Amino acid sequence: MQIDMRRIDSSLNMNRFYSVGLTKDLFGQHGVHRQWGRFGTWGRHRNDWYKTQIEAECALSDLVKQKLARGYLIKLPRSEG
Repeated sequence: MQIDMRRIDSSLNMNRFYSVGLTKDLFGQHGVHRQWGRFGTWGRHRNDWYKTQIEAECALSDLVKQKLARGYLIKLPRSEG
């Protein structure tokens, strides 16, 4: 599962993206992968690892709530057709 968000405010010259998703490594650890930055750049990356999938899902949910509170909007996927 991956959630893409954006925050655009032309009055503040703000054009940001934030992407967060669940991941799992070869050793069975569950994690949350984040990527953020300004549109047109690669941005920054970060992985946080957790012992259980439930902990990772809770962390992902908390991150999404924080970003929504700061004005980010969830980018809906485009439907092909």
